[in-house]
Amino acid sequence: MNYTKCHFDFASLPWLTSPRHQLDLQGVALGLIKLPPDEGYTFTHRHRKQEEVYLVIEGSGLLLVDDELLELQKGDAVRVSPAARRALKAHRDGLLVICAGGVAQGYPENPNSRYLIDDGIPDYDDIPPWYTGNAEIAERNGRLKERMQKTQIKKASHDS
Repeated sequence: MNYTKCHFDFASLPWLTSPRHQLDLQGVALGLIKLPPDEGYTFTHRHRKQEEVYLVIEGSGLLLVDDELLELQKGDAVRVSPAARRALKAHRDGLLVICAGGVAQGYPENPNSRYLIDDGIPDYDDIPPWYTGNAEIAERNGRLKERMQKTQIKKASHDS
């Protein structure tokens, strides 16, 4: 088949939707990001290989890139290099972003991965400025970090 088509109701999207399987994506990594008003990522992440482009479809917000806060509004497009730390936050009107990136050779490493490129490196200890000092967020990120570490240990024991 020369194409695949699917439909998303942008009004009811969860925070992050990956249309990898619905579109049978092979060479384009794609994420639909819908942040509710005044909410944002609780930690930063970066990538080993993937350059990303964030396209603002609706709303406004902030994109943290390393130590710089970029204001985002409808119509903006921002390229972020793989190694740059990044996180998003919505302003009062919420934020809908399409995040796209090319797929580096050798990805996905796990063929069953939810995402076409699975090279993301979360940093649960790096809390974006909009949540700095929030003990609840730090605790939540700690649980996420612990879960990730358990998964890595389990994977390493299966690989050996």
